[in-house]
Amino acid sequence: MDSFLAWIELPVGVWLACSAVLMLGAFVQRATGFGLAVIGAPLLLMLEPRLVPVVLVLFGFTISLMMVRHYWHEVRLDTIGVALIGRLPGNALGIWLLLAAPMVMLEKLIAVIVLFAVLVTLCRFQLPVNRFTLFMAGVLSGVFGTVAAIGGPPIVLLMHGFPPDRMRGNLAAFFILTSLLTLLTLALAGQLSVWHFKLALTFLPAVLLGNAVADAVAHRLDTRLLQMASLALCTLAALGLLM
Repeated sequence: MDSFLAWIELPVGVWLACSAVLMLGAFVQRATGFGLAVIGAPLLLMLEPRLVPVVLVLFGFTISLMMVRHYWHEVRLDTIGVALIGRLPGNALGIWLLLAAPMVMLEKLIAVIVLFAVLVTLCRFQLPVNRFTLFMAGVLSGVFGTVAAIGGPPIVLLMHGFPPDRMRGNLAAFFILTSLLTLLTLALAGQLSVWHFKLALTFLPAVLLGNAVADAVAHRLDTRLLQMASLALCTLAALGLLM
């Protein structure tokens, strides 16, 4: 145990708490199509700020790979292509914030991003889907995704009118590509280290377990109730960061 703790460079209590957060986030994401980063970012920031955003981006990529194989036939590159172009300036702005802003400001920004994600999920605004809105959603997604690994809400905002399977498939494909882009951006900025990959490896069983449990039982649960409970937890965590 001592050698394990020395390897991961985390107290065992913090490691266990982070594992539980990631397992819950993976469960909610698999059950509802959205939620790993929204749940994980504020809670992990309280437990171990060094994990945000890298570990969440890594597992966002992992969960998206698991999801996209179920909905590959629903993916439309013309839908996500313009948004992907918007991610480029958005990622650049996001990495500038990570490097230039003090931690206290980043905590407040991440809290605001989480609350925005909750608002998007609850209110389901209907916006026109065109090249301009897709590009702007991509820019915001780049900023949010690089700072807090929460790049989904701006895209979800535009896809609310899509059939559920089409939305899940396009979101999963978008997250796969943008996660790779974000990891490259973080690496070029010196924000990605071997330590992050070591930690992610130790957390992988918890993420896979959360995903597997969701596969087994999610169809028996009230998805809306599960989503409301997870959003309430996210809101409390975000408000805690703002205080």
